[in-house]
Amino acid sequence: AFSPSAPQLLNPSASKFVSPSIPKLGRATTMPRLRTVMAAADPAQLALDFNSQNKESRLKFLQQQAIADLQLAVKNYENPVFTTALIAGDDVLLDLIHKAELMDKIKIIFIDTFHLFPETHTFLDDVEKHYGFKAATYKADGCDNVEDFHNKYSDDLFLEDVEEYDKVAKVEPLLRSLKQSQTKLWINGRRRDQGFERAALEVWEADKMNPIAFWTFEDCWDYIKAYGVPYHPLHDDGYPSIGDMHSTLRVDREKWYQYGMERAGRFQNMQNKDGTPKSECGIHSVAAPILGGDDEK
Repeated sequence: AFSPSAPQLLNPSASKFVSPSIPKLGRATTMPRLRTVMAAADPAQLALDFNSQNKESRLKFLQQQAIADLQLAVKNYENPVFTTALIAGDDVLLDLIHKAELMDKIKIIFIDTFHLFPETHTFLDDVEKHYGFKAATYKADGCDNVEDFHNKYSDDLFLEDVEEYDKVAKVEPLLRSLKQSQTKLWINGRRRDQGFERAALEVWEADKMNPIAFWTFEDCWDYIKAYGVPYHPLHDDGYPSIGDMHSTLRVDREKWYQYGMERAGRFQNMQNKDGTPKSECGIHSVAAPILGGDDEK
């Protein structure tokens, strides 16, 4: 027999769990009605309805928490910046920043590696117009276009020395952007479900903030669908995550929401110097302190 139990809610003013107050109704009043509802309801449809309600509640909470953290960032840190790669989670953050009316208080930074998909540049133009901002774009030092990059570093640097490629195409431009922005807080879209390297992420770190650290990839897409958020067109072409053209592959859509699979198509056939499979581009592997001081050079 179906026997619903009262949910356990955390009392904000106490350090223990308490049951919500439920009015007592007569057995003759409640039991026949319960049996009638359960007899008329399709169990499978009930499960779908309840799951839908839970998902809606979860999404509202995640959204409120992320906006609250973004507001704290603006109130407590000088010149906060958000680096976007325009993937799903970053698209969610752009929308949250806009929804919180913080577009003029959080600088948006975009790193152009000269090896991005053409669709990425087009999408950047689209979201700039949609939200009414202009991203600060940073590129490899001394390079204005891909020809400059090839002439200075070669057109196969990512094959010849992937760590050097990461350094000149991604890390140095990032550190330069942070230094020139005189920021005390770097906001980004990393999440715990993206893989074991990020499994213990907190929202707040010493000089970084990860507002959607506790979101899942599915949460991101639920939010995008619920609020009509603009998203990168290559997601519709089978790419769960989008980076450089030479190291990004499609992933079976049925696997997208499995743990760590969002980034399964990234850094394909690439290894670190120690022979381990490459899983980070180097930007988030920079030794602390990230912000301030001579360590940026």
